[in-house]
Amino acid sequence: MTETPNTDTNFVNVLDNLYSISKSAIETLNSKVSNKDLSIYKLPTEFLEMFLDIPGRRGGFCIISPSKMVTFFDEDPNLITVIGKNRNKKGAVAQVSSKTTQLLKLSFSNVGGKYEYKDNTGGAIDPTSIVDIIVNWVQSN
Repeated sequence: MTETPNTDTNFVNVLDNLYSISKSAIETLNSKVSNKDLSIYKLPTEFLEMFLDIPGRRGGFCIISPSKMVTFFDEDPNLITVIGKNRNKKGAVAQVSSKTTQLLKLSFSNVGGKYEYKDNTGGAIDPTSIVDIIVNWVQSN
């Protein structure tokens, strides 16, 4: 029984860490441009379940630009999934819905109180690099 709270704590900590890094990156980028195109929002577990049909998650967040959106959420075992979707030019849902694309699956482990991340290939990756990759994707047209 003690494994579930630890697992939940690890997922929440990892998502909070990625959110914090993402928020800082977006604030920095938006401060350098006049149109402030990027937004970031925490998503409650109910949102993931109701709108994305992803039950049993501990939370997540999304990054939105006028042309794309990205969602980070937890997935067992010790994975963070990052999905992306194109939006139409006005930010609304297009008549013909574009497909959601899996951008990244990050595995993580807690080693000595420090989280270590690996990408889809199993290679070690820094969380700041993860955010850079995702922010570049969501900004591209």
